[in-house]
Amino acid sequence: MDAGHYAKRIGGDELRRALNAPGMDGLPPHRFTKGVLDRWALDEPNRVRLLCADPVRVEWLLDAAADQGDQERELLTSVEAQHRREAGELDTDLLAASGLPLSMPGSLPFRHMDREA
Repeated sequence: MDAGHYAKRIGGDELRRALNAPGMDGLPPHRFTKGVLDRWALDEPNRVRLLCADPVRVEWLLDAAADQGDQERELLTSVEAQHRREAGELDTDLLAASGLPLSMPGSLPFRHMDREA
């Protein structure tokens, strides 16, 4: 299954269109962005659905996922990450140990749609 598959299923047509459209650099979102979207869709499916119901909010979601994906790509493609993988660590371990916030940003609308108060 390709990165972004689950997010596309949750986000529907608006997210599918946005993920297939070229960005400002002329390229579609990279696999790290799609992986971030998958994680967020698993963690907060209702929030992702609500964000994807509006084209402007889809762009907000994609911008936030791209920023997060860029940070994760930088971390996971580093020489240090490669050495840690060779020592048996998984990418999920590397991300957890990095201190990067892995959940959807609180600045996006519809906070706590999938979490108990």
